[in-house]
Amino acid sequence: MRFEGEKRELLANGAEMLFFRTPALHTVSFTVVLPFAPAEPAGLYHYIEHLFFERAGEMRAEEINAAMTKNGSEIRGYTTQTYMCFSFTCRSDVFLSQLELLFSMLSQREYGEEELEKVLPVIRNELFEDNFYDVRSGDVIRSLWFDRRYNQSVLGDMRDLEEATLEDLDSCRRMLFNTGMRLFLAGAFTDADTARVRATFGALPLQPFTVPPEQEREHDETPVSRRGGGRELQALVTYHVTDADRELKMAVHWLRSGLFDGLDAAFFSFFGEWGFKFYSVEADYAVRGRELVFSYLAYIKKKEKSLYEVLVSRFEREGEKADFVGLSRPYLYDNLVLLPDNPERLCMHYTDTWADVGETVTLAEEEAFCAELTNERLAVLWRRVTSSLRRIFYIGK
Repeated sequence: MRFEGEKRELLANGAEMLFFRTPALHTVSFTVVLPFAPAEPAGLYHYIEHLFFERAGEMRAEEINAAMTKNGSEIRGYTTQTYMCFSFTCRSDVFLSQLELLFSMLSQREYGEEELEKVLPVIRNELFEDNFYDVRSGDVIRSLWFDRRYNQSVLGDMRDLEEATLEDLDSCRRMLFNTGMRLFLAGAFTDADTARVRATFGALPLQPFTVPPEQEREHDETPVSRRGGGRELQALVTYHVTDADRELKMAVHWLRSGLFDGLDAAFFSFFGEWGFKFYSVEADYAVRGRELVFSYLAYIKKKEKSLYEVLVSRFEREGEKADFVGLSRPYLYDNLVLLPDNPERLCMHYTDTWADVGETVTLAEEEAFCAELTNERLAVLWRRVTSSLRRIFYIGK
């Protein structure tokens, strides 16, 4: 067994912890994932993420930052459409200190106007930067979700945030602490370290994790959409799967890898034969429950649009012939053994897999699943993606 240091347990409050001990290392990584249902108005959870860094008991932002500096480790946080995540990597000898700091930040319950006045200008600047840079492809992908709660930016709207009350923020903060909480721990931690995780995060009062019913909306099924003009275009191809099961969610990374990652991937080989010499292509996917949106973005000239559109359909069929195993196995199966040597990457991997599949997945379980994948089975799964609702967007300036 290659992953004997890996264990999973259910904590006393209902949260789940997945940990991998590697005593020979000198570092420890810790991640806490807090899932939630999107709030109205959008942006409240991202607002709360910033507030967590402003106060921890008697400590204020400057003192929190000084404590991180003393530990030589930065606590990082980010918010997505469905969860908030905090993580850090540190020397093993300062793990307990850094853990206590993060716990103090997240267990903070009261904020005042002073914290709000510090956070709002920071968010305003983030919104400015988001609007300043060309992110229209991201806006398009976000608009594809059938449940309208996922159509809005994580950053929200500044006018809504300025009107948010402390009661609104406290309500969202309390919703974060539910039995969907996941903890990932990796590296050279000790029994005393895991005991402290149980005594802190494992003792937090958690409410049941529930997701409200979907909010249906009318969705556009127009196959081709043009947004903006110009001689150069972003060609965004999207597929929307509405019945994604665990197998597809586990395997979709293999599909992306074999088809799009690296110049020897199937996409570059196929389009290169037709004269499209791409330097790169941005392929990605996201999962919301049983919905999965798979997409890829390339840059073409306006005069190439008609040919490109034809080739997209041909590529769907040619993609079924890809050597998924030969192209992806060295990275996504053989290299699983590298993750225990890098606690930070391992916790990121655990988090990303949880986000894809909707459950914690051990490396041992992932290895067993991947060992069964064949080109034939992956071709069937690729056909499931390409037989779903496809839309092509041409985005120009």
